[in-house]
Amino acid sequence: MTSQYAHVIAVGGIVRRAGSILLVRQRYGPAQGTYLFPGGLVEPGETLDQAVLREIAEETGIRAIVRGIVGVRTRCDGPRSDTYVMFLLDWSAGEPSPDGQEIDEARFFTLEELRDPDRPITALSRYVALRVLAGSTCLQSFASDFDYAAAGRDPATWRLFC
Repeated sequence: MTSQYAHVIAVGGIVRRAGSILLVRQRYGPAQGTYLFPGGLVEPGETLDQAVLREIAEETGIRAIVRGIVGVRTRCDGPRSDTYVMFLLDWSAGEPSPDGQEIDEARFFTLEELRDPDRPITALSRYVALRVLAGSTCLQSFASDFDYAAAGRDPATWRLFC
């Protein structure tokens, strides 16, 4: 039996640098003209953390280091549903440069800018970014001490965050 429902998995990257958070301005869709976390859909053959690093690099040119998962948003709109996994990352190299296709601006926002209600930032991005900067999130980090070999798993393709 074929399902009439569609489900996608997307990732968002919360990149920190010196007390600020990287946001991008969307060029299309319902979020057009607003700022949000860089990210996108997970492609076949990649893990969630690989996807978020790829999306950040493609959209902004930034290189970052994954620290862990800070949030999951799930949504169902009738026959469509999606899961959005938000990763905390630390900036490692590069200056924000928008891809010019999906994104027309990419820059780091300070705490004061994030708090400004007149700035066009999505409610979810504003809420999570402020929590990250306040240190009030619970980080699910990559379990580097898990015995992947004994479990018959390759940590490059089978990832555990806890």
